[in-house]
Amino acid sequence: MDNRSDAFVRKFSDALKYLGSSSIQDLVSIKYRDGGNSSDYREFIEGYLQSEMNLETKPVQGDFQGHAWLVSDNRNNKALLVEHETGLEILYIAGSIASLLSIIPLINSGWKFLHSRFSDRPFFRDRGMGVEIRIVDSKKQLVEQHVLRIEDYILSESMKEIASLKARVEQLEQESRETKEKQAKKSSSKKPTRPAQKTKK
Repeated sequence: MDNRSDAFVRKFSDALKYLGSSSIQDLVSIKYRDGGNSSDYREFIEGYLQSEMNLETKPVQGDFQGHAWLVSDNRNNKALLVEHETGLEILYIAGSIASLLSIIPLINSGWKFLHSRFSDRPFFRDRGMGVEIRIVDSKKQLVEQHVLRIEDYILSESMKEIASLKARVEQLEQESRETKEKQAKKSSSKKPTRPAQKTKK
């Protein structure tokens, strides 16, 4: 295992207890390559997420290579934010449609707004070099993917999960029909046959 992969294994392992998962393969890291300073993060956490969006934010401890906060909404959807000089990092559970469609878009829009309004450096991400998606595979190796826009990633992943849920629902409905048919056949085979009535002479 190389040093970067080892660092991500430690980071993901510490994130598990906060995000409620049991495997580091369940986690995804979204990294914005647009640097921020401490005042950017303070304004983002306190001024936007807490005051504007009414999200709960709580500092957490772990080997995150930066200050980290657990962000949650009133439905207990969760994500971890990590402060880096090179940009914001979001950790969340893969396949969590609720987080993808609620918390992460709010974080994304808030970070984008913050940079456009307060940061010394303009917020540019139109050439596809500003966002990285990172996971740790089954061999504990780091896998990275660059995306053009985080909004496209959110939509793509949400559609995948919706398709997966739809397939699962169809499978469960089919299994339910088959079970009912078996029970009906079993029930009919157990019905006693009525004895033939004798004809009166």
